[in-house]
Amino acid sequence: MGNEALHLVSDTEDYAELMAAHQARLESFIRALTGNADAARDILQETNVILLRKAREFESGTNFTAWAFRIARFEVMTWRKKLGRSRLTFNDDLVDSVAETAERLDDTYLNRVEALRECLGKLPDRQRDVVRRRYLEEWSVADLARETGDKANAISQLLFRARQNLLRCVENTLRRQAD
Repeated sequence: MGNEALHLVSDTEDYAELMAAHQARLESFIRALTGNADAARDILQETNVILLRKAREFESGTNFTAWAFRIARFEVMTWRKKLGRSRLTFNDDLVDSVAETAERLDDTYLNRVEALRECLGKLPDRQRDVVRRRYLEEWSVADLARETGDKANAISQLLFRARQNLLRCVENTLRRQAD
């Protein structure tokens, strides 16, 4: 290290903000590795405990996401060992492959979220409203049909067109950003 001083995160508030900002990504990462939503929430809690315990070890300016994912990955391995020979567990090679892919894809996560947010704003009002109710408020297609007076098939078609519009828009936005 020579004369370079380590810049450790000394501000607890900054570290707490980093942790809070990464909760959804960490949970998604853990869920991808376990295939189990309940286990993912439990493992996320354990991961958070370790992240808090190791807060002073984190160097400000380094990649928090990679560091947190590495800790989460070890917690998943611990969880898997506790399960033993359960038929529902994935083998180590698959878990490693999924973890590597998830870590690689996470680099583009924020860009994709921002592009999606922008593209949602560009949808026609009716498509945006149905997407919001269906995916954010978790309404069923049948409930949406009852609420709007449309047939369920018409709502499904509307959602299909909205998803296609979002996909095209996000891909175009990301392509423009890459150029």
